[in-house]
Amino acid sequence: MSRILFVFCLLVGFSLSAKETRILSLDGGGVRGVVSLSLLSHLKEGTGIDYQSDFDVYAGTSTGSIIAIALACGMDVNEILKAYKTLSAEVFSGGNHFSIFKPEYDQEKLKHNIKKILRSCGLSDDVLLRDLPKKVVITTVNLDDKAVNRWRMDFLENITPNGGNIKVIDAILESTAAPTYFPAEHDHVDGGMGMNDPTLAALMYAYEPTDDLRDFVILSVGTGYDPRFVKDSEDWGTYDWITHGSAHSGSPALVNLLMDVEAQIPEQVASKLLGDRYRKLNFALPEAIALDDYKSIDHLLKYTREFIGNDLAGWHDTIVWTNEHLSKR
Repeated sequence: MSRILFVFCLLVGFSLSAKETRILSLDGGGVRGVVSLSLLSHLKEGTGIDYQSDFDVYAGTSTGSIIAIALACGMDVNEILKAYKTLSAEVFSGGNHFSIFKPEYDQEKLKHNIKKILRSCGLSDDVLLRDLPKKVVITTVNLDDKAVNRWRMDFLENITPNGGNIKVIDAILESTAAPTYFPAEHDHVDGGMGMNDPTLAALMYAYEPTDDLRDFVILSVGTGYDPRFVKDSEDWGTYDWITHGSAHSGSPALVNLLMDVEAQIPEQVASKLLGDRYRKLNFALPEAIALDDYKSIDHLLKYTREFIGNDLAGWHDTIVWTNEHLSKR
């Protein structure tokens, strides 16, 4: 929480700038990344937006890091979606579902499929983050920051003068190393453990001392979320908070509360700072879908279509907003 407030205080002190900066932010969510891709695909159909030329900075957490880098390098959103279906089926099938002594899935399968996507973008296996054609910010969690003897959020980026000295494949593996699913990568785990929505990370690195918030536009895209809430909790004690699952989820209510509330902070702060120059695309899923449930991809795509079809007025507003803020360059 404190790091978010620090970013907030830092940003409100901006002065004036003449150049507009457009940021595309992509949440984490495992196979639910197909929701982000489907939303982006439908948005492109309605506006003609060019995801490589119409943005300056790309931010991604976990599955969002793959999408962010692929889009930044010019890969077509529908081609990424096609590759995602293959990646999800190959990576999340045949896991060690009954072992508690090692990660559930083979990271080599993930690495192999990510390399295939990077090659489709024209990138070599050894390309560094600093060599990408656009600015990117990738989130991860450092489990062993020896300088301060504690774990902390880490940001892999090619914006600062000394940033980007890491292979793109390594940056993605560090951001996608979800505990229990995959092994830690170089003592780093999934960025979603601390910042599933990387909006503020992108804003923090994109600003210059002479910038004005009025020159920033952010499109943030989610992966769908599970409706989670509790009722009649006035008399709950420790046992209730630990053992009761919230609606739509089997996870303990206390765990959901701690994770979900913090996950909403970037959206609330960005909305307050940028007003109408910030847009969040996301929606509540009608069922809980696990990060590795690749068999539900078709359901996720159907839910995305239904979200758009059930709120045509809201989607029209999104198209109008996109044409106004992003399609005029």
